[in-house]
Amino acid sequence: MAAPEESPQVANVNAPNGNKLLLLAEDDRATQNLFRAGLRKLSGYEVIIVSNGVEALEVLKERPVNVLVTDLHMPIMDGFELISIVYERYPHIPVLVMTGLAETTHQNAPMFLGALCILPKPVKLAVLIDQIREAGERKPDGVIQGIPLNSLLQLMAWERKSCTIVVESPQGIGMLYLQEGDLIHAGFKEFEGLDAAYKILGWTGSRVEFTDVCRANKTIKIPLTEVLLNAAMYKDLTNGALSPS
Repeated sequence: MAAPEESPQVANVNAPNGNKLLLLAEDDRATQNLFRAGLRKLSGYEVIIVSNGVEALEVLKERPVNVLVTDLHMPIMDGFELISIVYERYPHIPVLVMTGLAETTHQNAPMFLGALCILPKPVKLAVLIDQIREAGERKPDGVIQGIPLNSLLQLMAWERKSCTIVVESPQGIGMLYLQEGDLIHAGFKEFEGLDAAYKILGWTGSRVEFTDVCRANKTIKIPLTEVLLNAAMYKDLTNGALSPS
């Protein structure tokens, strides 16, 4: 009896201690197998292969992805919807799109949604690897270390800055969205809005990057000063410094 085929749902290609992370969304088994073999040549990257946009979003919630490569036609959640969500929530992640559709069919919609590059299928592995390396070299607009996150947010509020902040800590990856200095949304794993903001603002020793764009919808409607005060109280409670009334 032949050995069972490897599950395509979440497949690691390279060693998990790679310097960067490539996330590839593709539902076709034959293409997945091609990429599993060919992308082993992509040194310096860990590669995760998923079968649809829903699985891709689960990885994005848990891991700091450096480059996303996606097909357009996939079940459950297609590439168009995935790109639109990444464009809004993760604008710092460069996106490469693979498509077998004629240009007159997709009409450059992925470009409008924020994709970095469109690659016609079948994609040549050498071309794909070159494009991944080029996309992976794109630098964030800013990297902040050594400044407490709440102080950084206050500075950005004074400057009325609009940006998407990526907060990386041992607890995971958190996202904060500022529009003209106001904190309008936050996300961390399954948490959204204020719940996510309070968790993220309680972290210490975080690495912070930001991209000078904010496309998230507003879910946080209280002033930043109140968010920061509530976050400090939440941190004290969770650390046992205070007893809840």
